[in-house]
Amino acid sequence: METPAPGPAPTTSLVARMFNVFATPGEVFDEVKSAKPATVNWLIPVLLAALAGALSVLIIFSQPAYVQQMREQVDKGFDAQVQAGKMTQSQADQAMGWMLSIAKISGVTGATVMAFVRVFWWAFVLWLLGKWFLKIDLPYEKALEVAGLATMILVLGYVVGGMLSMLLGKPATLSLALLTPDADPKSMVRLGLATLDFFDLWLVMVMATGLARLSGAPWSRALTLTFGYWVALELFLIFLSWSAVLYGNQIAKHP
Repeated sequence: METPAPGPAPTTSLVARMFNVFATPGEVFDEVKSAKPATVNWLIPVLLAALAGALSVLIIFSQPAYVQQMREQVDKGFDAQVQAGKMTQSQADQAMGWMLSIAKISGVTGATVMAFVRVFWWAFVLWLLGKWFLKIDLPYEKALEVAGLATMILVLGYVVGGMLSMLLGKPATLSLALLTPDADPKSMVRLGLATLDFFDLWLVMVMATGLARLSGAPWSRALTLTFGYWVALELFLIFLSWSAVLYGNQIAKHP
């Protein structure tokens, strides 16, 4: 299939497109499809997502209860080192401070990098679904614009997650995991409920709308493809998390 010729300039502003994606994503993506390629359609939302993600990390690390929980987990290892005479208490306290600082920096850096990785990956997924299942060669640039504008859903998710984290004093998202506040965070049930995040589901539906508008396929088929991909990915991530927990428990029992 031939790539369509560039269309006219967008009829709405970038700010309007970023806000309209919440209410009328179909109209936004119709405009993206017919207009000339515009880097700002994905770059500005990604920068906002990176900023929101970094701020959410800083909010989490500003919660005393969360920081104390991290300290308690790490202190066990340092206490053993102090008791064995391998380090002094002063050295242990200093190492603790360094570890918390590194964790904060790593979190901010990770959130920033993941904002870009997520958009480029989603664009690749949309392009691949169109090519393999819809038999249409979607322009990757257009898929990237769709993925970028859809990222505004996650920007809102970061804002809501930050507010929940401040209220609860620990990392939190708008997921079914909120219904089990006292459950073991490492349990399979808890991990599964945590994946059912409202904003992730919303994002999948908006991505499906973008795939449908770019390809001309029915929305129901586009949703089936994007949702199927998302479910497979979440199951894989849950399996990895569960395996890491089991491995950590084995190491703790048999050091």
